[in-house]
Amino acid sequence: MPPRRPALACILVLLCALAPYASAASAATPGPEVLQWRSGLTEINEGWATHAGDDLRWAQSGFDDSAWPQVDLEDMGPAQTGWRWFRKRVNLGADHAPVHLLLSGGDGTYEIYINGRRMEGAALHSQLKVTRPIERVFPLENTQSYFIAIRTRTPVNYARLHLPLFLSVTLGNPVAISYERESLQSQRLYGVAPTVAVNLLLCLAGLGAFGLFAYQRTHRDYLFLGLFLLLTGLSDGLIVCQGFGVVPTSINFLFADPLTYLFTIAQIEFTFAFAAQRITRVWRAYEILLIGPLLLAFAGWFGLIPHATYELIEALVTLPAALALPILLFVWWRRGNREAGLLILPTTLPITTGIITNLGSAAIVLHWDSLQFLADEIPVGPFLLAAFDLGTFLFLLSIAVVIFFRFNSVSREQARTAAELNAAREIQQRLVPASLPGVPGFTIQTSYLPAQEVGGDFYQVLTQQDCSTLIVVGDVSGKGLKAAMTGALAIGAIRTLSTDCLPPAVFLARLNQQLVSSQETGFVTCLCARIVPGGSITFANAGHLAPYWNGAEVPLDSGLPLGITSATEYTESTLQLATGDTLTLLSDGVLEARNASGELFGFDRTRAISHHAAAEIASRAEAFGQEDDITVLTLRFAPAPVPS
Repeated sequence: MPPRRPALACILVLLCALAPYASAASAATPGPEVLQWRSGLTEINEGWATHAGDDLRWAQSGFDDSAWPQVDLEDMGPAQTGWRWFRKRVNLGADHAPVHLLLSGGDGTYEIYINGRRMEGAALHSQLKVTRPIERVFPLENTQSYFIAIRTRTPVNYARLHLPLFLSVTLGNPVAISYERESLQSQRLYGVAPTVAVNLLLCLAGLGAFGLFAYQRTHRDYLFLGLFLLLTGLSDGLIVCQGFGVVPTSINFLFADPLTYLFTIAQIEFTFAFAAQRITRVWRAYEILLIGPLLLAFAGWFGLIPHATYELIEALVTLPAALALPILLFVWWRRGNREAGLLILPTTLPITTGIITNLGSAAIVLHWDSLQFLADEIPVGPFLLAAFDLGTFLFLLSIAVVIFFRFNSVSREQARTAAELNAAREIQQRLVPASLPGVPGFTIQTSYLPAQEVGGDFYQVLTQQDCSTLIVVGDVSGKGLKAAMTGALAIGAIRTLSTDCLPPAVFLARLNQQLVSSQETGFVTCLCARIVPGGSITFANAGHLAPYWNGAEVPLDSGLPLGITSATEYTESTLQLATGDTLTLLSDGVLEARNASGELFGFDRTRAISHHAAAEIASRAEAFGQEDDITVLTLRFAPAPVPS
């Protein structure tokens, strides 16, 4: 807490309001032991008898404390653990004005007795509720003399912070004491206000980052940024609040300090996610290492390790992240990672201001007069802004600018992708026929289940002029709009070529030449089958899955997929169906369905259900874990009976 400075406004009031009390004191011609008034306020820090231990008899005015040593309350140094009493007698004379006592001390560490009676407003608390010194006022009865006894109990964790037990004890008339208390309290709260405001902004920015993550769920960097900002704001804000007596000191040990390690982990995750880099095993090990000191924080609370040792461990454990992350970002940026370059400035700002502050503190200790100004706070109206708070504020501004442009860029990209996806889905609907033509002697069933990501599965059932039927099932490599457009190109070429009544092998060769000449990248697998009413089927295959005949795979030459080279030729195979036979044609979306454990649906499961209806095969694959478009087409040979 900054050193106490009396309020200037108080002096102006006292010149008028306290003049009668000064006259009364002069008229009384007090003896040597009568306390002399000075402008309505008198500090009584000196001459306190003290003794370690605890005995309620020491609160009585008749107790003889002449053998006790005397101390100056504001000059005792850091508080020592355990019980201790302080006693002092104050004589104000026979005729004095009403008096209040103002005590600035560790709240919860003391209770006060006046003339043997315990005063309300001060009580001993558990170490969970003890705070740094704050101001409390105690109205005193109108008697000639006052015997003041202060009973104290200093918890271990209060002493570990090397805090003074008391800052000052002041007597004065009610008006002067009220102004003095307001002055001290305002000064204390003015000191905490800028830091609380900056860290409140951090917390709000963290909540804003969570909102961005809710809008763009694929960007985990927003999630980790939100955690980093929220945890940093809570940790730093609570540390400062307890430092100014706003919240108990236990908040620092049990909450704020552990958050330091958690927001460091969040910062690492955010940095790697924002720069689209995979976290290495070294950094994973470091994150695990950061969890270890969490236990040390609680060990420090119970006094199992010295506070200085814990502070040193905390600094050493978190230092690698503070130093290495900016360097790592610079290395990534030099390698062409533009996103990493955007984070260099925001990441280095808090570190830079911290170094400047520490350098100023070192200059004071080492008497480097020319550099001591670096430790000075920056006046902002009635407040004083620390350099580190300025660094945090600038960090927040810079990261807000970076995230703003990043969010806009991602939003535009998402809009473009959504438009492309809608266009691809519209094209995808044209890759399969809305209805199937009647095929004499055959029952045809189809099932088509598109995946979330637009693919290029297609099929066509086309009646030929020679009464045969052409069935084409295919799959375009790749995903998205490009695959859908290639599929649409293939469908257009298939419909054009189908009018020529070409054999399947020639049909595929011609289709291949058209796809190669279109200069579209990628390739297309395709199975072409020509069926005739008598149950004869002729196949030609261009790298597609072989069909299943009554649950068994039909042996076909695989052939080269379409669109790779124009000089490809294909072979034909013929199959004669008997009444009741089934033939199943499908895409690789069935075989490549994958469950939660990563297991593929595979050939064995596909073969086992290949004689089922098309809808059931597709449903089984979808329930197993669909990852790609699923296309199934089944034929059952059921020729019409010949009239007798």
